[in-house]
Amino acid sequence: MKLHVVYRSHGGENSKGRPDWYSKLVGLRSFCRAVELARDQRPAADVEVVFLNDGPIPAERLELMGAWGDPVTIDGGSNRRSYLQGLSLARRRGWAAGDVVLLAEDDYLWRPEALVALVDAAADPALAHADYFAPYGDDVEDDGQPVVWRTVVSTTSTFAVRVGALREDERLLVLCALSGGDFDYTSCLTLQGRPRFGPRQLLEHHAPAPGTPPWRAGARRVYLTAVRAVVDLRSVRRPSRRRTLVGAAPALATHMELGWIVPGPWERIATA
Repeated sequence: MKLHVVYRSHGGENSKGRPDWYSKLVGLRSFCRAVELARDQRPAADVEVVFLNDGPIPAERLELMGAWGDPVTIDGGSNRRSYLQGLSLARRRGWAAGDVVLLAEDDYLWRPEALVALVDAAADPALAHADYFAPYGDDVEDDGQPVVWRTVVSTTSTFAVRVGALREDERLLVLCALSGGDFDYTSCLTLQGRPRFGPRQLLEHHAPAPGTPPWRAGARRVYLTAVRAVVDLRSVRRPSRRRTLVGAAPALATHMELGWIVPGPWERIATA
């Protein structure tokens, strides 16, 4: 089994609240350190990294990417579009069905042992039933205990998946991404055979951008209602196609956003 990584990155920032020790460079350095440890301790996994860069990347980060993987520039223009291009890489690159691909975002901080633990989990016969793996896992206190993988309901757009399952699920994941809102949560529920949208959510949507013509706003409402209805129908999966998502406890990575930082020695890791 090989581990492939699609690390999605963007040169800009957004307005999310961040801890004092946050930077995308810090996150990238922590990830490269995890790659180094996995290549050293689990050479059979032959860790391959593709840096999927949506637009220009600052020189210091780009130099680091070139030292640890294959930087590829795309013109996505949004988180959703770059995510969809990341999904398609498993098909376009011809990776083996038994391999694992990790889709990673650039505002996460990683433990040094994160990829070693992910490789071990994917190869563990006791977790052969698991299709998806969440390194940003359960919100549990970190008291130094070994990582345990257990079934979770949802995770973010930073997750790992067996390549064979991803190929089978790609169309459904694309459909979920087009449903608006928190499509990562929608994807996790739908893949596990859980309906995501109730009657109210089918009909009520986020307000369109200011200045949107009424006809376009109306068309958007009709479109989202139709897509969400199809997503709910697709969640009625036969048992053999319902996916199992397991998350790491304690977490192997954390989202570097205030309110979403899981327990762990993250400030120490960031400043090391």
